[in-house]
Amino acid sequence: MSEKNETENSVQAEQPKERVGDIIRKERISRRITVETIAKDLKLNVKYIKSLEASEYDALPADPYIRVYFKSLAKYLSLDSEEILKKFYTERGKGEEQLKTDTTNKITISVKEKPKKSNPTLAITIVLIIALAIFSFLANKKGWITTTIPEKRSDSTSAPQKQPGSSLDSIFDDSILSDYVFQDTLNSATPKADTLKASAPTDESSLIKKPMRLKIEITKDSVWAQVFSDGKSWKSTIISTSPREFVANDSFNVHMANNPVVKYTLNGKTLRIRGNGVVYFKIDNTGTHIAWSRSKWESVFNGRL
Repeated sequence: MSEKNETENSVQAEQPKERVGDIIRKERISRRITVETIAKDLKLNVKYIKSLEASEYDALPADPYIRVYFKSLAKYLSLDSEEILKKFYTERGKGEEQLKTDTTNKITISVKEKPKKSNPTLAITIVLIIALAIFSFLANKKGWITTTIPEKRSDSTSAPQKQPGSSLDSIFDDSILSDYVFQDTLNSATPKADTLKASAPTDESSLIKKPMRLKIEITKDSVWAQVFSDGKSWKSTIISTSPREFVANDSFNVHMANNPVVKYTLNGKTLRIRGNGVVYFKIDNTGTHIAWSRSKWESVFNGRL
């Protein structure tokens, strides 16, 4: 009986524990994302990512850099970054206390401010303005400066008098002219009834928008995706032989793992979604697609991923 227990213990001891790199590699493969795509999106070296997945830490920079790389990869793959860092520190023979110390240490840089220099030109300008204001006040008070206001001319000299009996008076009478101008302005400002009738909608059903239909097809293999239809979440893998169709009245929000092999069709029309790897985008109720950043996506849909 003791020999059997010793054999089982030796078999368990021989089985290697799952390392941090194995977790990263398995999640990347399950999402069908290449190392090159992650390197391009996160601005990392391809060799670094491969070394991290293989747990070959000697080929990488110091531990603080490795900690940052693992945290970035965990967020990119929607993994728990804290758990990944704990496993990494355990794998390196360090405890959680060391992890807390390393993550809370900060570098403080003190900058000595330069003394402000006085501006003599500004001071001189202010003094001159004050002096001119005082001089102007005293000059007006003493009567040194006088202001002449032109007298208003009488009506007899300001405008020419009409000649009585002139033919122009009978043709361009003031009342006739004012009525004509008012009527012309009224006609130009008031829309005609025919125009109002033509602009009014004749069918109330035209004001009701039809629901949007988004069809997602995979041209090669399969791709992991997440779609929010009016806030309702769906996430799974879409394969090339089974396209998916989603319906929404307000909007779609899409997270796609491998955009180059995906074809999007909205209400029968093909959409052109740019992106060589993982993409995040929104389609509003007008059919316009708007790109999301990864950080914005995670902040908006945090807790629903």
